[in-house]
Amino acid sequence: MDIMRIKSLWTELRHLVVAGSGVFLAGCSTSIWVEADWPQPLIEPIPVRMGLLLDDEFLDYVHYEEIPRQATYTIQIGEANELMMDGLFRSMFTALEPVYVLPLSQGDSDRIDGVLRPELDRYEFDVPVGERDEFVEVWIQYLVRLYDTDGQLVTEWPVSGYGKAELNNRDASLNRATVVAMREVGAVISTRFSEQPDIQYWLQERENATALSAEAPINN
Repeated sequence: MDIMRIKSLWTELRHLVVAGSGVFLAGCSTSIWVEADWPQPLIEPIPVRMGLLLDDEFLDYVHYEEIPRQATYTIQIGEANELMMDGLFRSMFTALEPVYVLPLSQGDSDRIDGVLRPELDRYEFDVPVGERDEFVEVWIQYLVRLYDTDGQLVTEWPVSGYGKAELNNRDASLNRATVVAMREVGAVISTRFSEQPDIQYWLQERENATALSAEAPINN
């Protein structure tokens, strides 16, 4: 028997193994509510007063995916989104408060320098079926948008994270891999936020405006 025939038979055998596994997994439904403790970054707060706008899509984010011959997954990430971003940004700035609409009112813009509006842009995962596969993997990407108080977009920054967890219990492993990916996103945001060119320029403008305001003469 030639080598190409052997390879063909081996491929067919692998497909039969996967299909056979699918018989047992087909129709399974997995629902996961992502939860974790989110560590606060140990960084020097940036001296700006930031508003945080979390819309309903972000707060209620659910990833639904039906994988043939495996299972149907419903992964609830909304609450984890809120807890992570609120804690992260509260540590990164001298002040943070929730806002619900852009542009800001005059009263709000008097005490807030800018508004952050994160979006969960992409979520992908891989739960292996074969016996030799040992890890669950997750890829996640957020878009961090910074706005002026008048609603003008300053920048849109994509931030990605990757998580991997050893496959023991499928649901628990998928939760752990998701949390690892989200924590990587948080670490990138906290350490590289002020390094982004558009954000650097915006922060410099805020600093210059504050300096000019402090130097302005007081009229009696």
